[in-house]
Amino acid sequence: TSREPSLISPGPSQFHLIHMVGGATIFAIALLPRWSSVAFSPVSSQGHTHDAMIHRRRFRSRGDCNARPPNANIPHVNIFSHSRPSGDQETTNSGGEDPTVEGVTLKMAFDSSPEWGVADLSETKSERFTSPESLDMVHRLRRESSAVLVGRGTVEKDDCSLTVRRVKLNEGQSQPIRVVLDPTLSILGGRKFTLLKDGLSTIIYHSSEHNEDGRHLATSPDVDLVEMTTGASGSNCLSPREVLRDLESRGLRHIMVEGGPATARAFLEAGVVDRAILVRAPVQFQIPVPAEMNEETLGRAGLEMIGSGDMGGDTIEYWVRKGSTWPAGEWP
Repeated sequence: TSREPSLISPGPSQFHLIHMVGGATIFAIALLPRWSSVAFSPVSSQGHTHDAMIHRRRFRSRGDCNARPPNANIPHVNIFSHSRPSGDQETTNSGGEDPTVEGVTLKMAFDSSPEWGVADLSETKSERFTSPESLDMVHRLRRESSAVLVGRGTVEKDDCSLTVRRVKLNEGQSQPIRVVLDPTLSILGGRKFTLLKDGLSTIIYHSSEHNEDGRHLATSPDVDLVEMTTGASGSNCLSPREVLRDLESRGLRHIMVEGGPATARAFLEAGVVDRAILVRAPVQFQIPVPAEMNEETLGRAGLEMIGSGDMGGDTIEYWVRKGSTWPAGEWP
C-alpha cells in the first residue's frame, strides 16, 4: 500500500495537533460532504446492497477528466451533503468510523526525491518504504473510512487487500468497502487478486465501452460492478465526481483514496478534494516512478499546508482546503 468544513481558519489547536501526530511521507486527501441531495440505498452490515450479485448502474461522465489547462486554478466541487439520513432513511455503512468526518481521504506515499517517487523501477518487487508508525496511521485512517478506493494499477502491482489489519476495528465495526476504478475490468481476467476472493465487499467502476468481455467474470456475490459511460468516445476516463455521487447514494460518506498517482491526480483535477496528508519517507529510489504532482498541484486544487511533523522518521505534511479546519482530536 506504500505505492502508489467549517469555513473558519485553522486555529492554534489544529497546529498543535499536527505537530503532535507527526509522521511518514503519505498523502491523504479528504472531501467533506456538502451539497447533493440523493436517496440512500439500504446496505448490509458488510456495506453492500442486498439484492444483486452484480450490481449494474449506468452513468454518463460530465467530461471533467483532464479537461482543464494544467495551470488553471481548479474550482472546488461539493459532492456530499452535510445532512445525514434519518428515520427510515438511516443506513449502515461498513465503518463505525467517526460520524463527524465525512467525504473523501486520498493517501499516497513518496520517497524524498524531487520527482516525488511512488515506486522504484530498479526493484523487481514492490516493497513498503514508509515507517511502521506511518503504516499504523494508514490503517487508522482506513478504520475511519466507509470505503477505500484505488485505481486498478495499485491492485495489479500490489495485490492489496485494503483492509484494516495493523489496528483493531471498533466494536461491531466491519471492514471498509473496497472500491476499484478499472475502466476495462482488467483485474477480472486471469490472476485472482486478493480483494476478489476474500469474501469482503468490493465495488468496481468500469466503462460501458469495455464491459462485455469482463463483467461475466465477476462470480462472487461480494463483487459489485458499476458501469459508467465515459465522456469522450474511446476514452477510459471515469469521472471522480460521478463515482463519489454513487458512493454517497449507497450511504458511504467517508471515502479514503489510496492512489495510485493517476487516481490522485484525477481527484485533484476534478476539484473534489478538501484535505491531504502527504507522507515523505527518508529514502531515495534509484529509478523513481514520478508521481507527476507537486506542491503546485495541491495549490491549484485549492489546498494549503497547515503543519508538518515526524512519524517514525517519515515527514508528514498536512494540507486542507483554504479556510477549512482539521478534524478535531488526534485524527486519524
